[in-house]
Amino acid sequence: MPLSVRELVARREFGLTVAAGGAGLDRTISWVHASEVPDPTPWLEEGSFVLVTGIGHPGPESVAGTARRLAETGAAGIGIAVDLVYAEVPSEVVRAGAETGLPVLTVPYTTPFVALAQAVASRIATEERSALQRALHVYPRLTAAALERGAVPGITRELAREYGGWAAVVGPADEVLAVAPETAAAEAARTAAGLTWAGQSLSVMEAGGHLVGHTLGAGTVRGRLLLWRGTPFARPDYTVAAAAASLVTYDLEQRRRARAEGHRASAEAVREALGDRADAVTAARLLASWGLDPRDVTVIVLGAPPADGLHDTLTDHEPPVLATYTDRGEAVLLTSHPADVLGALGDPGSPLARACPGAAGASESVSAEGLAQGLRQARQALAIGAREGRHVTLIRDLGAIELLLGSAEQSVPDLLLDRLVEPLRRAEEERGVPLIATVRAFLDHNGSLAQASAELGVHRHTLHHRLGVVRQVLGRDLDSAYVRLELALALQAHALREDGTG
Repeated sequence: MPLSVRELVARREFGLTVAAGGAGLDRTISWVHASEVPDPTPWLEEGSFVLVTGIGHPGPESVAGTARRLAETGAAGIGIAVDLVYAEVPSEVVRAGAETGLPVLTVPYTTPFVALAQAVASRIATEERSALQRALHVYPRLTAAALERGAVPGITRELAREYGGWAAVVGPADEVLAVAPETAAAEAARTAAGLTWAGQSLSVMEAGGHLVGHTLGAGTVRGRLLLWRGTPFARPDYTVAAAAASLVTYDLEQRRRARAEGHRASAEAVREALGDRADAVTAARLLASWGLDPRDVTVIVLGAPPADGLHDTLTDHEPPVLATYTDRGEAVLLTSHPADVLGALGDPGSPLARACPGAAGASESVSAEGLAQGLRQARQALAIGAREGRHVTLIRDLGAIELLLGSAEQSVPDLLLDRLVEPLRRAEEERGVPLIATVRAFLDHNGSLAQASAELGVHRHTLHHRLGVVRQVLGRDLDSAYVRLELALALQAHALREDGTG
């Protein structure tokens, strides 16, 4: 590691003594500078050791001010030459070192400043030669690890073993994909979440250690490679990290391309699974192989042709989505996470929405053997939603239409009562308002508030308020003809049940 202030003091040939700041002697020195400028900090890097004679300063307070500014910018220390301007280190400078913790050294008149600079430079050169040799040794091991165990786990292990810290590969959302050793997983996750990236790489030196990182991906960010250890990295180590990032990027891109090709190749099998005569066992295996739940699949039909590169987009999408085209030329998506996928389709800024412009219709959840039925539902949802100007339409939103498609295992009256009448009945009990009678009067008079309020014997404002409660309870738009049809069927089922004939 670089030369520390303590090691410099220990070199007897220099005759250095500590005047103040002894607690900071373990600071490492990045370079030695001689300066008589009162504020040299704009031209210094962290870890600089500054040598001062005092010739360029108006007095001891000026030198003390320099020491304080150096302490604020992370300098390694300050050396004051004696027997030239000052017989000893001025008390003002000693006090500044004691208050800030900056090491203040006494430099004898007989010790050339250049000798101190040469000592630091020699250590740096030795460190860099050692790092270069290590880099030449690490390169073939990284390549072998990538080939034998896969780039992501193999390279993280090799880097952690070589540098004695931890190495991690994190995804675009800072999720940890691989880490070595495994005990560093929590620290890697916290570190990744707290980073701000201004470019393709970064280097962060803190009191606890040194972190270097590289962006992964060819054009699009696929993740980051992070490497940490408790001591500073040398320049050749940065080259090793960059080479490791290139190997991981190559591996990630190759795997991604293979997965995209797999999506394209599976499109025909998915199309067959949507047919009425599809083999349910084969369809279930296909869905499971791509991470879908064969017992819980939503079919989505797109209203417009997707953009080129749909399969590439789906490769990066989480949760997983499968795509195909029907015999009619419709683009169809399959997913076991409809809320996430439909949410992405409804977000104009999402990659999935950009790849799938236009409207979409979605089925209810079906099993592998019900994919053909799900396709019919999605088509119907798309057709009706398009007429009503909806961007994304779920078959469940259509209520009665869903029932007429025969998607439910319950009987139609039971579903109508469960979904519409029962929520209104519970709301009536809680609020003491006759909501069911209100809806019946509203429908009987074709939505006329004047006639319905007259039948109920209430003011129009009261009726308007009650209908607002109905909208809130059911989450339905009472201005929709389909919703009114659904409610009319529900109230008829309720009347039959009340009469004992339903």
